[in-house]
Amino acid sequence: MKVRNEKGFTLVEILAALGIFSFAVLGLAIGTVTLIRTNQNSHLFTSGVNLAQAKLEELRSMTSATFASLSCPSYTTAGCSDIAVASGVTFNRSWKITANSPAAGVSQIDVKIDWTDYIDHSLTFNASVPQ
Repeated sequence: MKVRNEKGFTLVEILAALGIFSFAVLGLAIGTVTLIRTNQNSHLFTSGVNLAQAKLEELRSMTSATFASLSCPSYTTAGCSDIAVASGVTFNRSWKITANSPAAGVSQIDVKIDWTDYIDHSLTFNASVPQ
C-alpha cells in the first residue's frame, strides 16, 4: 500500500485559523475604539478645566466695585451663565458668588461647567476673593 504525502491545509484547519484571527482583530478594534473615546474624553475634560479657569480668573481680576455690583446668588440667576464652544462641543458655564464665605470680607466664587458628549459631564471649581 502506498501512502500519499499530501501537503496543504484542511478546511477545518482553515476555519479554525480564521476564527482565531477574527477574535484577535475584533479585540484590537475594541481596544482602538476605547482608546479613541478615552483620548476624546480627556481632551474635553481639559477644555472644560481651561474654560472654568478662564472664567474664575476673569471674575477674580475685576475691580472691587465691579465685583461688588455682581449679583449671582445661584447658578440659575440671569446673567450668571454663558455658553462656550471648544473642540466642536458646547460647554455651559455658570457661576455663583457667595459673599462673606468662607469668612467675613471674603467672597467665594463657584464656577460650574457642563457638557455632553456621549454622557453628561459636570465640573465645579471655586476660588475665594477679598471683597
